[in-house]
Amino acid sequence: MTEIRMPSGEAERDTAAIREIFGYIASIPRCSGNEDGIARFLRERVVDAGCMVKEDDAGNLFLGLPGAGGGEDAPPLVLQAHMDMVCVAAQGSDHDFAREGIDWYEEDGILRARETTLGADNGIGLAIGIRLLEEPGPVHPPIQLIATREEETTMHGAAALDPAKIAGTTVINIDDEEEGVITTSSAGMMAVAFTFPAHRILVRGAVSWQTVEVAGGRGGHSGMEAGSGRANALSLIGTLLTGLMAETGCAVTTISGGERDNAIPGQARACIGLDPAVVKKAVRFIREEGRACRETYRDTDPDLRVRIFPATPQENVISPEIAAGVVSLLSGLPAGVCTMDVVIPDLVATSCNPATIREEAGLLTIGLSARSNDDATLAALGETFRRQGKEAGAAVSIPGVAPAWQYREVSPIRERVAEAYSDLFGSTMHLRGLHAGLETAWIAQKIPEADIISLGPDIRDAHTVRESASLPSAGRVCLLLRETLRRCVEVREEE
Repeated sequence: MTEIRMPSGEAERDTAAIREIFGYIASIPRCSGNEDGIARFLRERVVDAGCMVKEDDAGNLFLGLPGAGGGEDAPPLVLQAHMDMVCVAAQGSDHDFAREGIDWYEEDGILRARETTLGADNGIGLAIGIRLLEEPGPVHPPIQLIATREEETTMHGAAALDPAKIAGTTVINIDDEEEGVITTSSAGMMAVAFTFPAHRILVRGAVSWQTVEVAGGRGGHSGMEAGSGRANALSLIGTLLTGLMAETGCAVTTISGGERDNAIPGQARACIGLDPAVVKKAVRFIREEGRACRETYRDTDPDLRVRIFPATPQENVISPEIAAGVVSLLSGLPAGVCTMDVVIPDLVATSCNPATIREEAGLLTIGLSARSNDDATLAALGETFRRQGKEAGAAVSIPGVAPAWQYREVSPIRERVAEAYSDLFGSTMHLRGLHAGLETAWIAQKIPEADIISLGPDIRDAHTVRESASLPSAGRVCLLLRETLRRCVEVREEE
């Protein structure tokens, strides 16, 4: 681990303030699509700091603070974060994300939540942005904090940003999850839905009803953790059911799994019907496959379990043709890394994540997210998915596509931030490309001349109930950004 030199008490004061602001943010329900409450809090909070508040037609907020200390006429610096969070609860939890805030706590400077995601992605980024609007330092250019909606689902907020309301062409996104790193590019994303009619037929004769379950997968962000090799529960349940259909024959009455399109699914289950004569064979098959899965994923998913156990009797099952199509698609869709980048070491270039399967209103839908650092590759994947879906008997829709954000050779803000970090903390920042979608891609598309970077404090296991965030790291990032604001004015004066 790189040693970080700790500065004076300024970072500690920032840490305490960020903790207080994050506490307010965490108390407000803010799943994607439910951002009105947090938007109201942001508007009311920053008015006392002398900020101007604007809103575009998509509900994005633009919170502006005039420059000071000689920076009144300097080019503005734009900070950007998103208001929503991924809402995932532990199995068995009755947490109501629509009505309840997050039950969070601090332990040795680390923030965690009880039985749910923490929402540090991107609540900590918002808290840092608010802190800088309230305490920007005596010398700074005009500052704008853009707070967007629905980043965790459709990125509708960023996609619909009104470029006329963006105050400047120097942009720092505060939605990264590793201190000491500057992200300079990101992957494009595509959401795909495969929909089957859930035709059902009545059951006749003796049937042994069983539940096949994959649970305990570690999950995680499907972009950030794409190269981790973690188990995808939907792919595994598809493989298990494919094997059962071949070994013993089985009918499928329900199948479900996953929680969010941008999270690796850690659990899935299916209720199946078996001929009583083959139950022992089916149990033996699942147990053998379970042992093989645990061995395969013993390092990445130590708590993974595969089991079969008796289920409640059912009156009907999904028609065999539809069930076969669903199962074949689940087992055949790519999961995890498709290709690695040929230029940047250890960077995933293209990945896929079968993420959810749900039955609703007579339709069975598989949701998948794909990512690539090349827009043409993503478009080609879309055509492949259309073909696969058609072959399986599914209707295929692509409800959302986000562009990739390309590396910029010359970036004054990148150099300025890296120099400030070195001077403050005695450590060198590293550059990376990110295999995840960032709202920076939409800003770059709308303002091609924009100089954009992304950074943030240490956050671990985002999008899972193990999510945690380092408060001291958040304080250091806040201090870094305040110093960067000062240097933006100083550099202008020198020029």
